[in-house]
Amino acid sequence: MKEKSIFILVIFVPVLEPFIYLWKLKVMHSTQLYAWRALWDKIATKQNLHKRGVVFRDTLCVLCGREEESTSHILITCNVSKAVWNMCDNWLRVNFMHHSVLTNHFEEFPCLFFNKEANSLWKRLWVLVLWFIWKHRNNVIFNQTKMDAKEILTMAQIQYWAWMKHKVRKVNFSFFWLDPISLYLH
Repeated sequence: MKEKSIFILVIFVPVLEPFIYLWKLKVMHSTQLYAWRALWDKIATKQNLHKRGVVFRDTLCVLCGREEESTSHILITCNVSKAVWNMCDNWLRVNFMHHSVLTNHFEEFPCLFFNKEANSLWKRLWVLVLWFIWKHRNNVIFNQTKMDAKEILTMAQIQYWAWMKHKVRKVNFSFFWLDPISLYLH
């Protein structure tokens, strides 16, 4: 019996690690809950709703109209989402290979040259970008707004700056906006 419990532990601990780390982040509860649901693939994408019996004219992504709207697609692999993540990388002056699996995408965000606090702040940005991609997707559906990758990133940046302002007292807006990565390197 002992061997079986060890086997189960080995199999499930790596899967749970991103979820445990997510709950340790100090972010707005609504964004944290959304990211948790997204990591479990439990958000109301067209693909997930279709699996539950909801009928659509099509299950194509509302942002790009090219592929089925799955969790990974809408948040990572859609051309609009890719543009947001690439603009985020450019803003931070980093270059990541973005995984197409959401849990891997979340796990890639720790940076080896950042300290523990900096990595926590870094993960908050991931949660925010995810949240604002989803909010924008919903605005396209329910308010007939136009797709705008730059607006998604800008909204995430503004919210991120507001969080940073409370966490890192010496942050001023222009310094943060122009060179946010330097906040992590001391």
